[in-house]
Amino acid sequence: MSLDTLIEHRRVFAEKRVLADVYGVWFDRLLDGLPRGARVLEAGAGPGLFAPHALATRPDLRWIALDLIEAPWNDIVADAQVLPFRDGTFDAVVGVDFVHHLSTPLEFFRDVARVLKPGGELRVVEPWVSPFSFPIYRFLHQEGATLGLDPARPFRKGDAKAPFEGDAGVTRAIVTKIDDAAWRRIGYARGPEFTPLNGFAYLLSLGFKRPSLLPRSLAAAVIALDRVLPSALTAMRIDLRARKPS
Repeated sequence: MSLDTLIEHRRVFAEKRVLADVYGVWFDRLLDGLPRGARVLEAGAGPGLFAPHALATRPDLRWIALDLIEAPWNDIVADAQVLPFRDGTFDAVVGVDFVHHLSTPLEFFRDVARVLKPGGELRVVEPWVSPFSFPIYRFLHQEGATLGLDPARPFRKGDAKAPFEGDAGVTRAIVTKIDDAAWRRIGYARGPEFTPLNGFAYLLSLGFKRPSLLPRSLAAAVIALDRVLPSALTAMRIDLRARKPS
């Protein structure tokens, strides 16, 4: 991943308007219920798609966008696993599709707990491995999906991994392999709550590939189906939330 790739993703997002409908569902979930005037850190901001949506729908929020790659649309360049902020700075930390790229995800969760205010919350939407999504991520997606990963160090290459190498199995390992006592030691009240989310609209949109199998005129109907269909077996994403004790 490079700045050129992020620029290309911005270009595709602007031209392929159905993507704004698909991602807007996830953005709105993460924004829902945030306190008025909340100070929010967006981690893994990448191509800078979330911030404009957030500022258009919740202009009261004080938003800071952080990413590892320097880009003119983001605010701070830093590693999300070593956040350059004082303790208790933010009411919320949010993001979409970046935790599964981290070489040490639990260090990220630990540092997020540090920079959150008491009662603050981490909210992310991430890939999820389900019976339906596993073959898609494993065989049709460039990042792949590995079961049984170590949630502390999911990549065998460790710190030598490419910054944007990812694996859809990371989030499942984080959710299923760490007990509540360990989460309390990391800095949270308990283990994260998570909600599986269907992703048929995302799948039909073909993501950041230029073609799309989802006409924008049908996007609302497919998104509505995503919301009402059972998702335990078919989820492609999860909404994951972890709260710091008050």
